[in-house]
Amino acid sequence: MGFFKKMDKVFTSSETFNLMERTEVDIQIEENIKNVGINKFAASKYGDLYLRVNELGGFLILETIMVSATDLKSKKGTILTFSNGSEKLKLESDENKIESDFSNSVQKSITKIDYNISVEEAENFKEEKYNEVRFEINGNEILFSVLTS
Repeated sequence: MGFFKKMDKVFTSSETFNLMERTEVDIQIEENIKNVGINKFAASKYGDLYLRVNELGGFLILETIMVSATDLKSKKGTILTFSNGSEKLKLESDENKIESDFSNSVQKSITKIDYNISVEEAENFKEEKYNEVRFEINGNEILFSVLTS
C-alpha cells in the first residue's frame, strides 16, 4: 500500500466502515471501471474512489464510484470535500437517496454518486490540485489519500 500519499485517517470509529481487503478481484473491478472512462482518484484502507467530470443535459457533474467492503445507504445524501492545505472544495450529492449495489460473489459494494459542479469547479480536476478527499455519509467520515500519477 506504499502508493498512498499519506497515512489514512478515519475521523469516526472504524466499526462504521469495514476494512477492504484488496484481492485480484479489485484489479478486475478497477479495469472494468477504467473501461468506461472513470479513473481511480483516491484510496483508503476502507475503499477506493473513482471519478470523472461529465456533461449531462447541458450540466456538468462529477461522477463518482466508491468500491468498498461496506454497504452504504442514506436518505440524507453525502458530502465530498476535496482539500489541499487551506484550499477546499465541498460538494453535496445531487440526490439524497444513496444506496450501494453489493456483490456477494466478490464481497464488494459499488456506490455511484453524482455531484453537480460548475465550470470553474470542473477546472480543478484537470490537474493534480488536491491531496485529500473527505467522504461524509450519515455523520460518518472517511479520509481518502489522492493518488499521484
